[in-house]
Order: sequence, then C-alpha cells, then structure tokens
Amino acid sequence: MANLQMPPRSAWRAIIESAFFANSVRKTSALELYNLALKQPEVVITSHPFYKPEQFGLPSDAKVLVSNDGGIVGRTARARRLVRQMRSERSEYHEILCEAVYNLNKRKALWFEAVVGLHPDFVVKANLLSPESDAKNTLDWGINFAPWMQPWIALYEQSKPIDEPEVLADPEWRDERFPDGLVIVDEDENCAAILGLRYFGERKKGTLTLAWTMGTRQNMVACHGGIKDVDGNPPIAVFGLSGSGKSSLTNSHDHGGTLREDEEVTVIHDDAFLIDLDADMTVALETSLFDKTDAVKINDENIRFFYSAQNVGVTLTEDGSRVIVAEDIRNKNGRCIKSRDMFHHADSCPRPGSVIWLQKDPSLPPVCKAANVGLAVSMGASLSTMRAKGVENVPAEELEKLVIEPFANPFRVYPLTVDCLQFRKLFKLGTECYVMNTHAFGLPGEESDISLQLSLSIVTAIVRGRIEWKEWAMFPGLMVPKNGADLFDADYDKKYSPTEGMQYLQFLRRRMQDRITYLSNKRDLENDMESVFIDPLVAARLHIDSVLNPI
Repeated sequence: MANLQMPPRSAWRAIIESAFFANSVRKTSALELYNLALKQPEVVITSHPFYKPEQFGLPSDAKVLVSNDGGIVGRTARARRLVRQMRSERSEYHEILCEAVYNLNKRKALWFEAVVGLHPDFVVKANLLSPESDAKNTLDWGINFAPWMQPWIALYEQSKPIDEPEVLADPEWRDERFPDGLVIVDEDENCAAILGLRYFGERKKGTLTLAWTMGTRQNMVACHGGIKDVDGNPPIAVFGLSGSGKSSLTNSHDHGGTLREDEEVTVIHDDAFLIDLDADMTVALETSLFDKTDAVKINDENIRFFYSAQNVGVTLTEDGSRVIVAEDIRNKNGRCIKSRDMFHHADSCPRPGSVIWLQKDPSLPPVCKAANVGLAVSMGASLSTMRAKGVENVPAEELEKLVIEPFANPFRVYPLTVDCLQFRKLFKLGTECYVMNTHAFGLPGEESDISLQLSLSIVTAIVRGRIEWKEWAMFPGLMVPKNGADLFDADYDKKYSPTEGMQYLQFLRRRMQDRITYLSNKRDLENDMESVFIDPLVAARLHIDSVLNPI
C-alpha cells in the first residue's frame, strides 16, 4: 500500500524517522550493500552462486555470503518493549532511544527501502536504517522482502494508500542495563528500534510485526503460518512455531507420496501472510523464504536456490571451493534466505478453506476438527507447543516446558482480542478449523510418536475431505476421526484414540486448565482477552469434571 506521507504523531516515530535524514545517512541499493558485505570482516564468501542475482541488480557472478552472529543465534523475545505497555518507565526509554539514535548518527549509516506485501491489496514500503558495518544484514533484509526496484515499484504504485513502517537497527548498541539488547515498538506509528541484536531474524520479524499490525487495521487476519493450494481445492493454512512442522507441511510437493503426480501444489508462503476478509483473498508478505538449514546436507541440490545464509559452517573442498556446512553442525538454528522458485508458487490465493492449528500437546490425538466457531478460536488462542531448541534465546530450563503461544504468533504487539475477533470473522465465513498434534500422544512416558509422514497424510485427507468424524465425548466441541485406521495406519486407533481412563482424563483436564489459566490471566492481568473466547474451554473442562467427580 502506498505512503500517505503523514507526519509523525508520536515522539517515538519522530525520533526514529528523523534519524534517516542525518548527514551521516545515505540511501543505498542492493548492489552497494553486496559490495560492502564482500568487505565486511566477519562475512564468508562461499563458492555457491547467488540464485538469479540479476533480479536484484547484482553481478552475474555474485556468490552466497555467510554471516555468523556469535553466541546468540535466535530471537530474544525478552528484549522487546511495547510503547502501549510503557508506564512510569516511558521517559527512561525515550531517553535511551534518543541516545541510541545520536550514537548511530555519529557513524556512517545506510537507508534501504524495500516492499512488504505482494498484491495491490497490501503493499507497503518499508525503510531500514543500519550502520554501514551491518551491510550484510541490511542486504538480507531487502532480499527477504523485495528491494525498492522494478517490478516491485510498479506493484507499489498500483496499491491502496496507507502509512509506511520504519525500522532502525544498530547491532553495535550496548547498554549494561540491557545485556540482551532492546527492541522498542510503537505499533500505532509503524516504527521500531532494534538495538544491540545481531540476529537477522529480529529485523525480519520486526518488519512483519509492523506489517501484520497494519493489516489488522485494514480488516485483515494477521497470519504467522503457511498457506498452499492443492490442485485447485480451497487453500489450506497451517499455523505453528518453528519446529512444529509448519514449513515441512507447507512446502511438501507430494505430502510424503500421498498426493498423485497430477495433483499440483502451489505454495503462497510458509511463514507470513494476511487474509483480506473484505476481498476474500490471501496475500503473501515476502518474496523469499527464510528457512532453517538443519536438513541441508553438504552440496545439497537446494543450495542452488540460496541467496544468503546465516549461522552455518563453511569448509574447503579438495578443488578449492568454499561450501556451506549446515545440518546444524556448527550451532542450532542455521538459516538461509532462498527463492520460492524451488517449488511452484504464487503471490496470492483465495481465502483459506481450512485452518490447521499445529500443536505440540500430548493430551491431543494427531488430528481433531472443531465443531463450532467458538472452540475454533479458543484452540487457536491457546495454541500449545514446546520451544524449538536454538530458535529462541531462552534459558535451558524453559526449553522443556509446554508453552502457549496464541495463534502461533509471538510477534503480536496489539491486544490478543484483536486476533480473536479477526479469526472469528474468518471462521464465520465458512473456513473450517482443525487441530493437529505433530509431537506425540499419550500419558508422560507412554507417548506414541506422531511422524511427519502421518501428519502429511492427514493434511492430504483434509484436502480431499476423506476423514469421517465422530464426536469426542470427553471434549465437547471437538471431533476425532472414525476411519483413521482405514486412511492412515491399521494401528491408528490403538495408538491415538483418546480413552476414558481416569489417568488420561486427569491429564487432559490439566492441559485444558493450562489453556484456561493462560487466557484468564490475559483477561484479568493484562486486559488483553474476553471471556467469550475462554468459555468453550471452560465448558469442556466442566464436562470432564462431571465425569471425574460424578455427583
């Protein structure tokens, strides 16, 4: 969406936007950034060709560049501070940001423009300001979205008007009060400052955070997930955090061999999109993919689609080539930016016919279907998972705990109620809701693993409408397959059917209560939730209570 050129209405936007116009700042291009990155001391120039470099105005012999970030190779959620939540400390953060901008503007810095959104319904120009020493991250940011050049300029000029976001990033910033760095976000004014954080993902997700927020103000649904079309069927969207199988389920071209060769898969995106409820369509936000490299072997054929890589190893082969060593050998959460040309893709599609909440919750079977809109929203708002090792910069003990991340989107900066209302609108339009557990099912110590192959088979069955459903007596509002053994595995019912045994029901009740407690705290402590979105879970728990403790 094009810019309205509105003046800043907050101090935060005024501080960040003014920084772009200092004498030390110059606008830059992908070509200049690439040439600067070639000279950046910590960057490794590999022998892998950069995929189709001419589309970004780079030389035909451009190479994939590797950057490594040091000890922290994942997101640091605890660094984030939201302007809307600041109270007595607001003046302190105001002073910190002013000092940060002053120190950044004392150094040479680069202003890079990019396009976020790939359909005239939603295209915004994003602006990133970073020190010259951060050229590689700045280049990666532009390529992950789309640099300000053709054909994306033409798309932007066709779009509807809206204000545009600013992102200021200074990885060299230091303050002993904030050893984990600091991210200040003013979502109302579409701006953010990312201070003291090297990890590229902070820039990507910071930009998406602003874009998603802008989308919700246009009656869109903000989606941290993947969406695809299978052979012209209504699109299917999957929502999950890293490690839940989101990318594997989205990007698979054959669903583990369960699709026919004539069933073509069209991927819109595997990470970020918006659903326009007024236009009944979906738009991707990024032209590229930012994916993990844990499954990428040395000289993997998919490396030919790479633009860039981060937090991976490099080795020298006998012929003198510098090649990427991935598979998370060097560290967890190795990443690459690559082209969507590795599969058939499109920039937009109709509204999804199905939404799948990917959960890591052993109390749930591999797949359920929500029988009503209320529970569909509640299960998304209480989406349960376990943190993926290396993806987030959190203490080791936190990695073992089950966590709740509403709608699989830890980058939300507006009240959770907003997403609940938008998803309720989506489900009321007829989009169906499924809950898939991609981890394991059963009591602790007795779990049956749920394989990726089974999950892929389930998605195929959902697309084809092959699953026959029956009510889950112990969880009112959810349905479970009655033909799982016929569709998936002869032992499906034996491994994955919920029982009515007391131990299991007590386990299921505890997990239900975890969800209720989380959402209730959002309502009572943060004024961030409404009871109507908690009530379906309470009703299900009360039913289990009546079974466990009959009058």
